[in-house]
Order: sequence, then structure tokens, then C-alpha cells
Amino acid sequence: MNPRSDGSGAGRAESSATPDEVAIARLPFLLEVGSEEIPARFLPAAVTALREGFLALLEAERLGHGEVEVFAAPRRLALLCRELAVRQPDRTREVKGPPLSVAYDENGEPTAAGLGFARKNGVDLAACFTLTAESGEFLAARKVEAGRPAAAVLAESLPELVLKLPFTKVMRWGESDLQYARPLQWLIVLLGEEVVPVELGDLKAGRESRGHRTLAGDRQVTIDSAEQYLSALRENGVVTDQAERRRLIEAGLAEVLAARSADTDWLRDEELLTEVVFLCENPTPFLGSYEAEFFELPEEVIVTALKAHQRYFAVVRKTDSKLLPLFAAVRDGGDLALDRVRLGNERVLRARLADALFYWQFDQQKSPDQHAASLQNVTWIEGFGSLADKIRRLQELVSRLWEDGLGSGGPVPADALRAAALCKSDLVSEMIKDGKEFTRLEGIIGARYAERAGESVAVCRAIERHYLPRVAGGELPGDAVSSVLAAADRLDTLAGCWLAGFVPTGAKDPYALRRQARALLRIVLDLQARIDLREFLENALALFTPLAGERDLRPVAAELKTFILTRFSRLLVEDRGCVPELVRAVLPAHGGDPTDAVAWIEALAGFRHQEDFLLLATGFKRCKNILEGQILAEEDLAGCLTRWQAGGEGVAGESFAALTAPAEQDLKKQVVAAIPSLVAQEESGDYVAIFEQLSRFGPAIDRFFDTVRVNVEDQGLRRLRHAFL
Repeated sequence: MNPRSDGSGAGRAESSATPDEVAIARLPFLLEVGSEEIPARFLPAAVTALREGFLALLEAERLGHGEVEVFAAPRRLALLCRELAVRQPDRTREVKGPPLSVAYDENGEPTAAGLGFARKNGVDLAACFTLTAESGEFLAARKVEAGRPAAAVLAESLPELVLKLPFTKVMRWGESDLQYARPLQWLIVLLGEEVVPVELGDLKAGRESRGHRTLAGDRQVTIDSAEQYLSALRENGVVTDQAERRRLIEAGLAEVLAARSADTDWLRDEELLTEVVFLCENPTPFLGSYEAEFFELPEEVIVTALKAHQRYFAVVRKTDSKLLPLFAAVRDGGDLALDRVRLGNERVLRARLADALFYWQFDQQKSPDQHAASLQNVTWIEGFGSLADKIRRLQELVSRLWEDGLGSGGPVPADALRAAALCKSDLVSEMIKDGKEFTRLEGIIGARYAERAGESVAVCRAIERHYLPRVAGGELPGDAVSSVLAAADRLDTLAGCWLAGFVPTGAKDPYALRRQARALLRIVLDLQARIDLREFLENALALFTPLAGERDLRPVAAELKTFILTRFSRLLVEDRGCVPELVRAVLPAHGGDPTDAVAWIEALAGFRHQEDFLLLATGFKRCKNILEGQILAEEDLAGCLTRWQAGGEGVAGESFAALTAPAEQDLKKQVVAAIPSLVAQEESGDYVAIFEQLSRFGPAIDRFFDTVRVNVEDQGLRRLRHAFL
């Protein structure tokens, strides 16, 4: 009466899911979350997160599906799945029971344990089978679990998915504990024509959406079925698909500009375009104008006034890209009374530009030096001096960095020191200090004021470009003077913030020190400079000595170096595509010189899969394993290379000549012969040649370990062989 043997499930308690033999019906699915207006900058990340989260949910719950699209507009996030299985497929599980010796007695009759197992799993004992595992044979049964309806699964899972969307900021409202970007207003969840009973706090899913605020009077729109969603909203003034809104904006801008002149074009700005797409539900582009008198302002100021506060696109002449006194804007709605809308927008822009012109003219009543003198009254970090103190440190750092590897190595240029003296002067200007939307122009405004004051081209360029890169992966300063000033600024910020206790945590990095470290590394690599990072950090920290008191700054330099190397590791892997294993191998030894570390990684990449190099790596591991935990004096290790170069002496006065085994004598001869060229190759940076030469040691190291016993009883010989390894 023993059950039949079946080895297909051996060692597994549960098989993977298998689809139903009969096809499961599929219906369109719709989720729409309606709310008050969500900031445009929140929506792109929410679109991605909602789509990825929903796909992960379907996979986890074994729900078949077709194409999934996510749409976003100011008052809604919507997900449309063209085909969604109405239920999960049935799943067959293999359930492991008691050992056969327990399930049956010595006569082969079922015991209470065997009968109980079959009864518990709803099968006949005759349908059970033998499961063979490493620990023996067991009674087992196949149990069919019926798939759950998709509506029930989604009702349980969707609330968590929606409420955990990664918005930069969230709100709470009323007496609810719910958190979302803005207060929720309505919720639609439809599978075909049926409402799925999803609840978000007190809000229950229905089929009522909202039309456009002005074009449809914000009236309710009944969605009869998921597949009718897009057309129903379009009839009520809402273009739900952000990709379509983008096409309408681009086509509309081209049309209104062509009507004005064939020689006009809008200044394309992807960041602004994306924001405008998510600011409207029914875009209508139009043109406006402003007075040419505002061209006294730098172009950057005009473009920023257009973009930062008003979300307008600048208009340029096609032939020479010269800025024109026009702007292109997008209205959320139709063309009703569009002339009045245009006049209103022109009036607001005129006020913004008038403010900027006032700042521009007022600031130039003082020279850049006078502005710089006012930095004495501006605190940089509480307890760590003023911005004027930072300027003095920057001048000192620029000199040191220029002489120590970032510059030419000769005397620091006068332009570099002059740029350091003026680089923060615009922070006390009216344009930057009070012109809220112009703060992003710091450096650029300082450079324009310096130009007006007659400063050299190199000084003005460094003042403007020392803030680069402004974002991760952004443009670098480029020239040597700007780059050295930019590096000095990052070094000073890292050192001062670290001393002040603003060490980044998982949740906080108020001074963007991760970005500052990354920028510093990119600048060094861009210059192909050879530096000593530890020395750079110690120099920067030393300039804070009066403020740091008697604090030992060497541990701080070590902490900062570790922090920067962590950022370096990520930069190499994420930006340069380096293999993580190579980065982990090289940085501990060579990370203190980033440019050198990249050269080592590139050289090592060509050898990591070669057979002779792998043999060398195996030998290294064997050496490391034998020496693990062994104590060898630092002075012995430090002098080892010198003694080998001098003739192969060992340690503590003992000679490696005492190592008489043929394999170790052969290895010694090869190493002694190779040392001069290895040293020369390292000094010249020919790391490929180093790896080629080292790889030839592999067979000799292998023979050494095959024939020589290292940990012998003779303590002197053991010590000598440890030194040899």
C-alpha cells in the first residue's frame, strides 16, 4: 500500500506556479487617483514608481496582464492596463508529509499519521506519492490551490502601492493619518465595468472622475468602463496622456512662432518643457512680448526671469540665436479671451524684469572689491567664520593646489588668486541676495559684474565656472584656473562642514557633501592631475586650526578620505562603468591618487581573465592565507623592498640565501631580477607592463607552494619564509 514513487518534487516543499489549462479571461483595468493640484516636479518620479510598483505587484500575485500605461496631470495619477487576468491561475503545491516509516507500519498498512496527513490536505491516501530527499523517503501529496479573484487581490494590495509613492513631500489632512502629495479627492478602480472595492482611508473607489476646471466647469465625469476612460476625459477637456500634451505643446509653439516670423524659434529647455507638460491638462501655447530696454540685462537674467518664476520659454532668432523681446507660454485651457491672458502675463513679466533691472543697476554702484569686503558681515557656518574667512582660505588653497599637482606646478597665476578673492562677491549683491528667482545665477552674476569692472577674461571665467559642476554629471569647469578654484571651494566646504559636525547620514546631507566630493573627484580626473588626496585634505583642514582649537585633525582627514573614496567607488562604477571587483581591488592601495587609481583599474581590466594572471592571483591568496594572523614588524616589512634591491637580504640580519629549497631559490632569483624594471614601470605609469611581468611569476609561485613547507617547526626558518612571502 506504499504510495507510488515520484522523484519530480524531490527536495522541494512547493513547486513553481503552473498556469490553468483553460485560458483565464482578461479585462481592461483602470486606477485613477484624484487629488488637489500636485507640484509638477513630483509627477515624473511618481509615474515611474506607480508603473514599476504595479508590475511588481502583478508578478508577485501571479496575475497575467497586457500593456500597462501610467498617465499624470496636475490633479490625477492614472494607470491603465489594457488586459488584466480576472483571477490568479490555480497553483499546485507539493506538500511534504511524515517519513514513510511513520506513515506505514511494518506490514505496509497506513498508520494514523499517514491517514491524518492525507485527510488534512484533502486528498486520498492512494493519491499520495513518495518524495525522495537527502534525509530519506517521505509521504507527499499534491494540493491544488484555487486562484483568487483579481478584484480581491487588488483591493488588498493597491492602497499600500498608492500611499507609498515616493513624493518629495507629503501632506496630511483632516483627521486622517493618510499621507499623499496633496489631499485626495476621488478614487476610481475599475476592472472592465465593475468597481473594485479599494479604500484609501474614508475614500472609497467609485467611477466618478472630474473634468477640466475651466473647460468642463470641474464637473463630475462618470467612467462606465476602463477602456472608455481616455475618451471620456477628453470629451471633458482633459488630455490625460502626458506624451500627447508634450506633442501638443511642441506643435503649438512651432505654429505660433511661424505665424510671427519664419526666423524665430523657442529656446528649448527640457527641464522647463517637462515641468510645463505636468502643469497643464489641456495646453494652449501663445506668444507674448516685453520691452527691448530690458536687454541691458545679461541674457541669463532675462531667461531666468522667464523660466524660474513664470515658466515661459525664451524666443531667439534662428539665424544667430540672438534673444528676441518675445516669450512663449502655455495656458492650461482653450483660447477663450487669450489676448487678455497674454496681457496679464506680459504685465507680470514686466514687473519681474523691472525688479531685475533695478538690482542690476543698483549693484554696479559698488565695485566687486566693495561687495567682497561686505562678506565679512555674512556668516558662513556658525562658529566657523564668515564668507570673508572662506575667501582667505580659498586663496591659500588655490596656491597650494596649483603648486601641488592640480596646476602647472609653477607659481600660481595672479588671475587665479584674483578670481578666488572675488568669486563669492555676488552673494551680497541685491540680484542674488534679494532676487529670489536669480539665486541660481550665483557666479554668473559675479562674472558679469567683474566684466563691467574691467577684470580679465580669465578672472571672469573662473568666477562663473568655479560653481561647475552644478549637478551630478553636469559640465565641468574646463580650464585650469577655473578648475583649481572649483576644487579649492569643494575642499574647503568638505573640511569645514566635517569639522562643524555636518557629516552626511542616510537621511540628511544639508550641505550636499556627497555631491561636493563627487564634483572634486571629477575635476581632478578631468585635469588628469596626480595628487595625494590625504595631503590635500590635511592642508584644507589645517586652515581651520584657529577655529578647530587643539583638535587632532589627522583622524578627521582619515574620515574624510574614507568618505570621498566611497563616493569615488560609486562614481567609477556608475559613471565610468568600471567592474566593482576591480574598484574594490584597486582603491585601498591607490585611491589616494584618483587619476592613478583609474590607470590601475584600466590596466587590471585587461588581465583579470587571463590564465597566467589568475594563477598569480591564486598564489597571492595562498600567501595571504598563510600570513593571516602572523606578526611581522612594520620596520621589517618597510625595509623589505630596499633589502631585496640591495642583494636579496632577509629580515633581522638573516639572508634569504638561507632559503635553500630549489623552488624558493628559483622564485627569489626571478623576483630580484624583476624588481628594477617593476620600479621603473611604476614610476613611468606603465601598469600594463607591470601586470605582464607579475603574471610570469604565477608558475614559480605555484611550484614554491607545491614543494616548500612554509610553517616549519624551525622558528627562524619560518620567520624568514614569512618575510619571503
